[in-house]
Amino acid sequence: MCCLCRALGVEVHHIIPQEEKGRDTEDNAAPLCPSCHEAYGMNPTKRKFIREARDLWYEICLKRYAPDADRLDELGELLRHAVTKSDLDKAVEKMVGLVREVADRPGATVRQKATEISSYGAMIGPGVGANRLCKVCGTSIGLYIGDQGHCPNCGTAW
Repeated sequence: MCCLCRALGVEVHHIIPQEEKGRDTEDNAAPLCPSCHEAYGMNPTKRKFIREARDLWYEICLKRYAPDADRLDELGELLRHAVTKSDLDKAVEKMVGLVREVADRPGATVRQKATEISSYGAMIGPGVGANRLCKVCGTSIGLYIGDQGHCPNCGTAW
């Protein structure tokens, strides 16, 4: 965001222009939107103002986006339950097996087989599901491996 007006879509402004031997460094840079860049960027009397606004904005961002110990613990817990490639391979294998089983079944029409295959929205094994839909927030998950029994968006139990 622009360090002056907080608009989105910034350009990197050289506080001391490169033409005046301004260095291409973070200390000589400020995030400005195109409007502020045009209005203040070429005005040498505004350099101190831009630098101070930039420093204040960086302090605000540092506080706003500072790591939260509780959030880090929560992320660590989520990572402990992360899906591995092996889990995904097993789920794909199981899905392919179910599809083949239905496809090879004698006596059913192609339409009946397709309907049955598309109905695999129910659980097909522990931690593996297809087409989950949260009844509260409507979150839809195509293939959810490592299911913890609740919506990953709002936390509602399945």
